[in-house]
Amino acid sequence: MRRPDAIYTNTFRRHWVWWLLLLVAVIIAGVLAWRYFAPVDLTRGEYPVNGTLVSQEDGTIDFPSLKKAGARFAYIHAAQGASYQDDRVGENLASAQGAQLAVGVEHALSFDTTPAAQMANLTKAVAGNWGNLPVAVTLSLYGTYESTPPDRARVTALLNSMQSLLQKNGRSMIVRTTTELADRYALTGHYALWYSDAQTAAKTVLFVQRGKFPHNTALPLVTFNGDRTRWQQQFHVTLTALALAGARP
Repeated sequence: MRRPDAIYTNTFRRHWVWWLLLLVAVIIAGVLAWRYFAPVDLTRGEYPVNGTLVSQEDGTIDFPSLKKAGARFAYIHAAQGASYQDDRVGENLASAQGAQLAVGVEHALSFDTTPAAQMANLTKAVAGNWGNLPVAVTLSLYGTYESTPPDRARVTALLNSMQSLLQKNGRSMIVRTTTELADRYALTGHYALWYSDAQTAAKTVLFVQRGKFPHNTALPLVTFNGDRTRWQQQFHVTLTALALAGARP
């Protein structure tokens, strides 16, 4: 007489598909967890100089941890137009410099106020602390300008005026914008560029954004479009012993 199978044997036979799916799910979860928590060395490879862009919306930033994770520079949102100033600009500048990161400030361009008024607002926001990287001026369409963009002549005049005012203060300028707007307003060849929507670009573009900073999905991963030698040639700012306040790129 055939001995009946053990209860657990019958259970396994009936549910082996579910056990297999569970095993696959565990393996997938393990791989995803490893990819998320595994160390990412941002200081090696073709693009070894990486950083981020922060504003008050990101809350308190642990800049030493960002540096430990591979960040070598940080851009700090400082102002927008002629009246808005980021509430954390001073705190973020001091903290990023305290972590010995290369630091730059970012200003969001307005089409509704004069460059002189915007420059005055930006100057007040940074309170003398411009960092040691060029000032990033963000060109984007907002409000009614999304459906009715300003013409090329108007945008060119605004950017040229901002660049001239910054140069009078001993600062250089990078235009942070999308590839679409760079084409629309023929910016290539006239300004240093930072593409906010591209992971790769021609070498004439200084910065690109490659998704999110590893292990911190709130912050963008901003990448210098070159190696350490080109960084030094472009900005004259070393990545090991930073002159926190004295450099004027």
